[in-house]
Amino acid sequence: MLLLGYLSFLPVSLMSQPTTTLIGKVLDDATNYPLIGANIVVENNTNLAAVSDANGDFRIANIPVGRINIQVSYIGYETVTMENVWAMAGKTLQMEIPLAESLTNLTEIVVRSSDKSSVSVNELVTNSVNQLQVEEVVQYAGTLGDVARMAQNYAGVSGATDDRNDVIVRGNAPFTVLWRVEGVDIPSPNHWATLGTTGGPISLLNTNNLRTSDFLTGAFPSEYGNAVGAVFDLKLRNGNPCQYEFLGQIGFNGFEVGAEGPIKGIGKNASFVANYRYSTLGLVNKLGLDFGTGFAVPQYQDLNFKINIPTAKKGTFSLWGLSGKSDIFFEAEPDAQNFYSSGDENLRSGTNSTIIGLNHLYFFNEQLSSSVALLGSYTNNQTDIAEFQAATNGERLFFPTFISTNQQQKYSLNWTLNYKVNAKHRLKVGVVHEQYVVDVRDSIFTDDNNWFAELDYQGNTSLSRLFAHWNVKLSEQLTMDLGWNTQYFGLNQSFSFEPRWGMKYQLTPTTQFNLAYGYHSQMQPLPIYFSKDYEATPAENSANGQLDFMKSHHFVLGYQQQFGKGYLLKLEAYYQLLNGVASDPTDRDFSILNFGADFGFPNRVGLRNIGTGNNYGLELTLKKQLDRGFYFLLTGSLFESTYDGAQNQIRNTYYNGNYVTNCLVGKEFSLGRHLLLQLNGRFTYAGSRRFTPIDLERSIAEGEEVRFDDQPFSASLAPYLRPDLKIGLVYNTPKQNTHSFSIDFQNFIGRENELFKEYDEAEQRILTTIQRGFFPDVRYQVLF
Repeated sequence: MLLLGYLSFLPVSLMSQPTTTLIGKVLDDATNYPLIGANIVVENNTNLAAVSDANGDFRIANIPVGRINIQVSYIGYETVTMENVWAMAGKTLQMEIPLAESLTNLTEIVVRSSDKSSVSVNELVTNSVNQLQVEEVVQYAGTLGDVARMAQNYAGVSGATDDRNDVIVRGNAPFTVLWRVEGVDIPSPNHWATLGTTGGPISLLNTNNLRTSDFLTGAFPSEYGNAVGAVFDLKLRNGNPCQYEFLGQIGFNGFEVGAEGPIKGIGKNASFVANYRYSTLGLVNKLGLDFGTGFAVPQYQDLNFKINIPTAKKGTFSLWGLSGKSDIFFEAEPDAQNFYSSGDENLRSGTNSTIIGLNHLYFFNEQLSSSVALLGSYTNNQTDIAEFQAATNGERLFFPTFISTNQQQKYSLNWTLNYKVNAKHRLKVGVVHEQYVVDVRDSIFTDDNNWFAELDYQGNTSLSRLFAHWNVKLSEQLTMDLGWNTQYFGLNQSFSFEPRWGMKYQLTPTTQFNLAYGYHSQMQPLPIYFSKDYEATPAENSANGQLDFMKSHHFVLGYQQQFGKGYLLKLEAYYQLLNGVASDPTDRDFSILNFGADFGFPNRVGLRNIGTGNNYGLELTLKKQLDRGFYFLLTGSLFESTYDGAQNQIRNTYYNGNYVTNCLVGKEFSLGRHLLLQLNGRFTYAGSRRFTPIDLERSIAEGEEVRFDDQPFSASLAPYLRPDLKIGLVYNTPKQNTHSFSIDFQNFIGRENELFKEYDEAEQRILTTIQRGFFPDVRYQVLF
């Protein structure tokens, strides 16, 4: 009925054909140097063609809206064909098209868009990578427009929870994930993010500001450091340098307005793009829909922007930023049901985040370029808890029991030199320095009626890295990557030297093998270094500050086969050995590997680098690129994730779900020249997170929860099962505007997935908290 009602408002006779414009730049994929004289053609229409100018720029106007194929060719380079590119009215299509130089010019090599799932934006990555396509983040069911939730569809990745967007990659804790934007590492880009974590309930990133990016899951090249789990290497798009365009949007993620266009008076092709968003969850709450916060209403707002300024002789400058503010208050209610607080406490939590980056790209010549990135960030998280004490004269009294104020300023300098020796050899070297200014203060009201500072540190420290990477094409079939990364942690003089190696062998144009090894290291979560315990000795309270890096050996073997029209089969086997894991010598079942999917870390002191971990598994991906309006993505993962807290006893980690399967499928139906109907489905079935079983008999006897501490993480929650169905309409108007409307019915069967189990003292039984359940995400967008 909703679809019919929407269609009834559309004009019956619309004869004019909406069109759009394609603008872009053709680049050498190794150096990003512009290619002059490249041929760009919209396939099946020789009248829609262009040649790139001295800056590599091109422009093709009057392209009919809908799916189009674009072919780009240049002498001495592999020809690229991008298929089923989505062209919309009211939105100029912008593209950066990198071409790879061929070792021989005797034959033409055509790389079609069906390959794009098997290659990376960063051409130095040989394995364990997925391209994050912005169109897919928006189109796929169940993503909420969040790149982190989108990544949970890839092989080897799991989430298995609705309350946060934490990413578990190959059994690794979420804090092992590195976030990078425009070539520089950033703090967690999420609302209500806390120090040391990488996830949160709602993303700070706006997909309307992103372009095609990489998500790496293991044995990554030497330019990536301080991470042992995975890397989000995100790119921001430039604004339209030719004309002004605007966006209006409303949905689960908020009310949103956006603008982009040229900046006049400061050079050719200078542009800006900015999007501002404000929370709509208050409205959703009033409609009676539950998103896991009970009666509390999350309030947040954020801004994403980028300013791009190319110059004729001084290189290209870009200024970009992410900024957000969030706040929520959980008022104690006896019947309150939510993911984050109990019914007998008042809890307020808020976060302010600002990340500003400045980049400069300069070409000394066609072979040598310099890239400099500066970053400054500020994050502040405030949490206060007051517990119910008594009721007097009808008034409920609360007493403060926890106060937390954590602030971090981070300043970074990244300088990279990129030298393309010739078609066979390429060198990339760089230096990175990060300065941390930290002010952490967590105070807890103790059993002896005193306040104790669990965290109390004001100071600064630094992390410095140096890396080098050599890429060599030994033949048209065989590519080798060699590199190393070193890093030094100023807080305690920790040092690590990390060799990296990768190989890619193209057996046939459609068959590829890859093999990689990487040695990686990472700081322990930053709050861990400053933890204190009022019952501990001075030596135990100072021990954490001397913790060395956590280190990891990655081994990956991969195979991929393209077949048919747009089909890709990919298999990867991996093994990861972790050592130097922060563990407790007095509690050898404790390991930091079991934490990070929450808003903080345990207050443990006296930790040492004595723990180990093992992750190994097999991953399968079967994908059909969008063709004739149809696509699908099938991923499956079998894995084991274990740890040893230094007592020579192997245990399951908290994240050892053992298996994850995802199936996504979609179909587009053209309803005339102006209207497109999109149907998208998603089904996830995965092993859930583990927990330590509750000893019910002892809990009843002692009047409080008691767990079988000698059986850590030996039990699992019920399997996570969730089907999503998304229905969308796209209407391109004759006035060159595009209206998009969609409803994403998430968990439309109302499956009661388990979140955690706890002992209820009043009822003397084990209670299971259920996740969000059915949730409809409604979204409307207009481009003009």
